[in-house]
Amino acid sequence: MPAADFTISVTPASGSVIQGSAATPTVATAASGGDTETVSLSASGLPAGASAVFSPPSVTAGGSSILTLSTTSATPPGTYPITITGTGTASARTTTYTITVTATATNAITNGGFETGGLSGWTAAGPAAGVTTSGPHTGTYAALLGSTSPTSGASSITQTFTAPAGSSTLSFWYNLTCPDTVAHDWATATLKDNTTGKTTTVLAKTCAASSGWVQVSHAITPGHSYAITLTSKDDNRPGNPTYTKYDDIATS
Repeated sequence: MPAADFTISVTPASGSVIQGSAATPTVATAASGGDTETVSLSASGLPAGASAVFSPPSVTAGGSSILTLSTTSATPPGTYPITITGTGTASARTTTYTITVTATATNAITNGGFETGGLSGWTAAGPAAGVTTSGPHTGTYAALLGSTSPTSGASSITQTFTAPAGSSTLSFWYNLTCPDTVAHDWATATLKDNTTGKTTTVLAKTCAASSGWVQVSHAITPGHSYAITLTSKDDNRPGNPTYTKYDDIATS
């Protein structure tokens, strides 16, 4: 009859998390030779700011446990081999779980929800650019380009930002009131990649009597400098003013 012993393994063998989140692999033991000893579990090689909790912290050989590997915002991005050890009565066995920690993407847009109650962080141009408390997408305020009274020409706001590490998308919401036609009045938005010099129209000229809130998203490259310009144009025709609300501009 073979001597009592056990083996240890982890499933999956690797995983990826964003700073501040956790991975939960399963640690399993397998008994041989009729082994019924208690196996205590531990982990080493954790990155800074990370912790390891086994549930349960010990098992009878042949049992399994859930390992919760938690990270914090202070855990440096990188790939870390975590050694998982099962310690029995007479011997210890190990296996390795590899965790990759990626940076938390932050919003690079200043005052993207206009909750300062103004256009701080933005450069305004045209006859009518400000904020409103009437029907924002979220929060208390939204940007208002144009007016409920006719205005003449294009009103816009622009902000330059650098796409942070971990980000891949710029998004915003717009709500357009355009009782005219796109030949005369419209909302539009452009995104200029200052790093490459390329300008993309992320919202083609559009006109809708009452669009409701609509989201627009476009890919961005971490480390690149961009300029986002949001515009609403009205031809000053009496009785059918065009205006656009913008809100919740963010990188993610």
